[in-house]
Amino acid sequence: MAAPQIVLPPAAAYYLCSRFDLMLHPLLRVGWMPVEATEQQQRQALDRGRQQLAQQGLLQHEDLDPFLEDAIHLLARPPLAVGLAVHSREGESYNAVFVEYGRATIQAYQADGEQATELQNILITRQEYGGPVGNAANLVGQLTPARSASVSVPADYFDQARERLRGNGAGLIAAFTSSGIRSNDAKTLAEAYGSKRLREGVFSVRAYDQKIRKTNKHPVKLQFMTTENGSYLVQRKPSGDGREWLNLVPADNRRLTAALNEMVQALRSVPAYR
Repeated sequence: MAAPQIVLPPAAAYYLCSRFDLMLHPLLRVGWMPVEATEQQQRQALDRGRQQLAQQGLLQHEDLDPFLEDAIHLLARPPLAVGLAVHSREGESYNAVFVEYGRATIQAYQADGEQATELQNILITRQEYGGPVGNAANLVGQLTPARSASVSVPADYFDQARERLRGNGAGLIAAFTSSGIRSNDAKTLAEAYGSKRLREGVFSVRAYDQKIRKTNKHPVKLQFMTTENGSYLVQRKPSGDGREWLNLVPADNRRLTAALNEMVQALRSVPAYR
């Protein structure tokens, strides 16, 4: 049986954030009032949010549904959260956040609006299995790895090549090789970045430290991209000497899960987390 779903309209999210003086995970867009809004407009927005919750049976007098109250606090100050922002050229684009909730996971999903300023409902569910990492990987769906070699190149070489492409319209392979990237690596990068892009997304990992009241963020994000030739993972990482490298590998769900788990373990190993 599917887990019950809470539908949180933007005004209801605004009411809850105001009531508890919280800011949700930055990937979740709340119907905040503009700074120039009058007190009357703010009261009307808060009343609208209260009514939306009451109509769903989530708010009775001042008593809020316990699961929703837990979810709001954890989405603002998560013990562990995996964030995911997906842009699709063929399906729905969305943001999602996955937060530890004991042994379960709270999933918050918000589709993109047709316009940048259009806010959609936040859909909140409880997932019993898989943890934040497993549920994030599952939401992406099946990834078929591209038939390609793995590549690791200096990130500044890659960035120089992209600048050359914008500047004079040079071919991909020529732009990569002229920036100092080896021929075989240049061909692999050209195939990955020259193929038709179907969708792409970025994962992030963060955790709120209750002791010091600070959010710790993993400094490196993980990108996936699905092309007509298959899927890739892309990540920029500093080496021991401080130089940043761009790593591109063919991606399936097993490799995606392993990369996310590595990010989680790295975040948990920092002194501030412990």
